[in-house]
Amino acid sequence: MKKFLYSLLLFFGVCMQVSPVFASPSEKEVEMLANKLGWTTNDLEEYLTFKGLKTSDFDTIQLLEKQLGTPITPTNLDQLLVQNSMTREELDILLAGFHEGVEDFWFLEDLEVAIDFYKNHEDKMLKLEKFLENIGFDDTEKQQFYGHLNRQNPALLAAKVEEWKEQLNDFQVTDQESGVNEVTNPALSAFWKDFFNTTSLRPVLISIDDNGKRTELALTDLFLKEMDTTVAIELYDNQNTLIGDAVVTPDMVSSVEAIDKMVALTEVTQELANLYAAQLPNTASPLPVFL
Repeated sequence: MKKFLYSLLLFFGVCMQVSPVFASPSEKEVEMLANKLGWTTNDLEEYLTFKGLKTSDFDTIQLLEKQLGTPITPTNLDQLLVQNSMTREELDILLAGFHEGVEDFWFLEDLEVAIDFYKNHEDKMLKLEKFLENIGFDDTEKQQFYGHLNRQNPALLAAKVEEWKEQLNDFQVTDQESGVNEVTNPALSAFWKDFFNTTSLRPVLISIDDNGKRTELALTDLFLKEMDTTVAIELYDNQNTLIGDAVVTPDMVSSVEAIDKMVALTEVTQELANLYAAQLPNTASPLPVFL
């Protein structure tokens, strides 16, 4: 499903609390719960899989149902609109701006997060989405990228975001005064190295000439010489799993705008994770959930 916030929520590792499992709901209980939601058992299992869970992670059907959230009904939807001082038309317009509709949300808590987040981050989210599309990330790669960022140390990322913002201000001043040049390139290169190191991403840069010959490059190569070949970048995590790939240019890597967007992406994933975590029930030992 090509949905932006859903892409974010799918891969946010929010620590939930689930009591140690000594039993699990019976097949009949699971089937009854699925029927109650208007789903098949396969639908329910698929939804839990998206969250990094399975029915056997819960020792009672009540805990499982609580974990899922509150199914959206006309009554609680009206209450949510009142809480947000919105009409249904205003909600539809807000969601449509991100190619979504109420029908794309199963549970009230998910919709509540979307409303809160979109109302406060609408302009930023649209710009970030466009940026990722421009560098060639498809929906799956966007999901993997958001999720990877959110699995990093939150305290470290928060501190780094503030540090990067200060660097970004310096880059923006320099860019306005004299433009990016051989003097500022080392600082830009150092930023990208720090960004990739902090976010546990391993970039692989490959130049591809007109004959299809592939040559691996160092990051500094993009700053030290003119490139007349196509350059692809592949991003891997520490387990050597491909997160995403894109075609880049030296101008893109040395662009202050690109740095601005990457810092903003890191910050916005943390903000959304914190918002969603604050709305989730506190139920006993940490269990990663991808919502």
